[in-house]
Amino acid sequence: LQNAIYNSIEENYGQFGLGHVQGRIKIVYLGLLSGTALIRVPADFEKQSRVSLSSLVVVNSKRCVLNVIHVGGTIRSCQKQLVKHNVNVLHRQMLDTHDVREREQIKGVLEETLKDIRNLAVS
Repeated sequence: LQNAIYNSIEENYGQFGLGHVQGRIKIVYLGLLSGTALIRVPADFEKQSRVSLSSLVVVNSKRCVLNVIHVGGTIRSCQKQLVKHNVNVLHRQMLDTHDVREREQIKGVLEETLKDIRNLAVS
């Protein structure tokens, strides 16, 4: 994901933009089960990072859509929003399914995701 972000920044802002952020973008959390990520970007490049994220349509040869759900000043504030977002998404999925096994799987994913997010090291 990080390389795809750097490639998108270079496509949108050239070598200068890439040089400005290279080594300064960090994937803090990547939840493959929930399809969410927490990405730390330089504050002075936030708008350009959002543009670059929204222009990404393929990551690792797979089509994707990236949505920014929160922009915060600290990892902790973003972590709280990520927990709220994951709870809402997985809760909606649980309500939409009538299969007991599928509900149990979603519940397990929710518990794992919440545990992972709460265990993030604040850096």
